[in-house]
Amino acid sequence: MTEASPARKLAQILFAIFFCLLCSGLIFGFAALKPILVQEGVYSELCRVGERKRDEEGKWRVCENQDLRLDLLFTLASVATSVAGFPTGFTLDALGPRKTTLIGACLMIFGSTLFGSGYQSSWFDAYLWGYFFIALGGPLICLSSFHLSNAFGGAHAGLILSAVTGSFDASSIPFVIYQIVYRKTEGFPNVKTFFWSYLIIPLLLVVEQLLIAPEHTYQRRSGNEVADETPTERDSLLPPSEDDGAGSSAALAAAGASGFSGFSHAIETIDEEVMAKKLAKKDTLTGTLYNIPAHEQMKTKWFWLLTAFVCVHMTRVNFFILSVDSQLEHFTGSRLRAEALTRLFSVMLPLGGILGIPAVGFLIDTRPFRDVMITALVFGIAFGMLGMTSSEWSQILGMGFFVVFRPLLYTSVSECVAKIMGFASFGTIYGAAMTISGIFALINAPLDVLVKGTLEGDYVPLNFVFILLGFLTSGALVFAIWRQTRATV
Repeated sequence: MTEASPARKLAQILFAIFFCLLCSGLIFGFAALKPILVQEGVYSELCRVGERKRDEEGKWRVCENQDLRLDLLFTLASVATSVAGFPTGFTLDALGPRKTTLIGACLMIFGSTLFGSGYQSSWFDAYLWGYFFIALGGPLICLSSFHLSNAFGGAHAGLILSAVTGSFDASSIPFVIYQIVYRKTEGFPNVKTFFWSYLIIPLLLVVEQLLIAPEHTYQRRSGNEVADETPTERDSLLPPSEDDGAGSSAALAAAGASGFSGFSHAIETIDEEVMAKKLAKKDTLTGTLYNIPAHEQMKTKWFWLLTAFVCVHMTRVNFFILSVDSQLEHFTGSRLRAEALTRLFSVMLPLGGILGIPAVGFLIDTRPFRDVMITALVFGIAFGMLGMTSSEWSQILGMGFFVVFRPLLYTSVSECVAKIMGFASFGTIYGAAMTISGIFALINAPLDVLVKGTLEGDYVPLNFVFILLGFLTSGALVFAIWRQTRATV
């Protein structure tokens, strides 16, 4: 097989970053998209007679039933994104990166077509299923790009992984731009025009995959072997070795920061005992459960402490994204201030992903994992407490903590699995934890109904419960790490 030229490899990497930015986590721009859907009258037929009114600026205000239905779009889509990580790994192993990406592009095309059609009947909701299929396509596109970190034989692997991961975390940008244009033009383009025009992106992705992208996974051999830069059949995404200068642990965490597991059978070629000895010099937590079968690891306290941590915080993060506009209006007491802050949050979210990944990587590289988890605990409490204040500046500061906490959450989870469980079982353990957390996050739908119904829009009780559960799950994990590292000193 002819080896790709350096210029072609560079083009493959740049295209991967571009399409991850525009496709992989598109649904997380919901905070920017939701106001447009309200103005376009999506689900307005669910409003009771006389309930749908305009505000002082002449804009339509969302009614309760409409609000709940729109939030359900994001809840189901975010669950699909989390749960899809597990089967996506198997699909990538079986079919390779090109075919996996093409499936993701087709799902994006199907989802965008459905959403743009706006078809609704007693048995089918094109908005709900369209958003759902867009969400399913994202993991397939993003995960298939991780192997490109091996394109140059391991050189710059950490940088490439960080770029791909950062593009996922910033992939809410298209909806942010759409919202800005929609406001400036006072209603153009409408939802149908935007989503059907957006079909050009996955269609271009199909063309790029057929003409430029590698058909098979790039392999990079570890140790002192000569790197084989030729794409090979079924290969996994090996974490960069320490010799690469990228930091194996941090680069592995970066690969998982997008919320998907991307490591398969070929990782079993890594000598975990040797790896554990190398990394344990930096952190004695490393290697706690290495060389133990995945099904046995899933019976340990570490798996369930980690899973509880993921379930609570993933639910918190996604609930805040779907309800940020309502929460800001409740706590600031002003619809206009809430709209302005929501627009700011929509911009801060992708920026937090771009700026947060390098900062988180630096934290992981330079500090013991216990300190990483303590940081996550503090950030989780900070954004929760600040988000319940009436001050605009406190809300902005709280949103700042949130947009950094989100990549820190994903990265700390993958880092924890890598350190404690090892590389051989990474895909299984990480995928299982994310799948369980995705299913658990379905609770956001009834919680949304509870707040807007029984609690009459008061988010304080639920936020206090989230903060308490976040503190307990984070604290339990920090305590377990402290005991383990103390025992091995």
